[in-house]
Amino acid sequence: MVSKTSTFLRLSANYTSLYIYLGIFTPFWGLWLRAKGITPSEIGLIIAVPYLLKIFVAPMISQFADKREEYWRPIMFTAISGFVFFTLYFFGQGFWQFMLITILVNLTFPAITPLLETITVSQAGKHNLDYGRIRSFGSFSFIAASVLFGWYLKENDTDDIIWAVYLSLILLVVTISLLPRGNKKKKTDTPLVANPIKSLLSDNDFLLFLLVVGLLQMSHGVYYSLGSLYWQEQGMGEDTIGILWGIGVIAEILFFVFCGKWVSNKPVMSIFALVGFLGAIRWAVVGMTMSLPILFVIQTIHALTYGASHLAAISYISRRVSADMAGSAQSLYSALPLGLGLGLATYIGGVLYEQSGSLSYYAMAVLCFMAFLIASFLFYRKK
Repeated sequence: MVSKTSTFLRLSANYTSLYIYLGIFTPFWGLWLRAKGITPSEIGLIIAVPYLLKIFVAPMISQFADKREEYWRPIMFTAISGFVFFTLYFFGQGFWQFMLITILVNLTFPAITPLLETITVSQAGKHNLDYGRIRSFGSFSFIAASVLFGWYLKENDTDDIIWAVYLSLILLVVTISLLPRGNKKKKTDTPLVANPIKSLLSDNDFLLFLLVVGLLQMSHGVYYSLGSLYWQEQGMGEDTIGILWGIGVIAEILFFVFCGKWVSNKPVMSIFALVGFLGAIRWAVVGMTMSLPILFVIQTIHALTYGASHLAAISYISRRVSADMAGSAQSLYSALPLGLGLGLATYIGGVLYEQSGSLSYYAMAVLCFMAFLIASFLFYRKK
């Protein structure tokens, strides 16, 4: 029998490898594309593709895994497939080739996160583990990768970005191969839901949850795709950019480690309302100033705009969704708020960015304020 400590380490290792990849890819992939001659609007479109493909890929693969009642083989397949197709970037040139390669990579890759989340929540419950602490390994890895690689790029060529991403994908495949098996649900007398996705999308409460968390996650569209480029064009060095990303993730780590129980004990809409209000302030300030002291402070709100909203979403799914639909629920959260929502925001943000970088951030502030208004209404309506 796999021990509690072994399970904790294996799950944590997967978040570590996944977020090493994201810590390099998210802040710096746009810089690599720009160095290859891709325009800001084209970068926004390319980076939007994974988010948009999540709409179809994550639910399809996760529902397949729910029906099999096993998650390890599907997640292993997604990792290997994404890694193999990523190799084509070394040979690609120009917008259309990079677009095609991005599509191929993301025919399966977007399913990794919801499947990993499903496995982790299942194993955390089975072994009485703290999800937030496991997830904090991912956040720590993100900050380490973004800061250290930012320093590395200060003295080295942007062509090294693709090699760093490639090596991180190899590590991800290795750690996924070591994930604990035994993720099959216990058999019960209750039949499995024939179409979990249809059932979830028929639930008004679940749809409102997706709407509000979607607005909050959409507000990160410009930051994730063009944030580093925006700061670079304002004269910041890559090392300072890495530190700014790192501050946000440090705040996120502390929130994951110390505030998980607080989030799970609060109504989800009250958390979303708080996040929306402070998120609107965050993005408006980022668009207004390049003062490092102010940016260092405002970046700590990432603990809420991402950390609190994500923990609240995971808590909602674990409490309100039955076990036989857990993978599908995670996939819809990944596909719609983190896929369709972020994809649209990323593309629209890229178009607005070509008019004004500040304008694109003001648009993200509006999304957060909309989430604040809707969540506040839903919270008080239930009181």
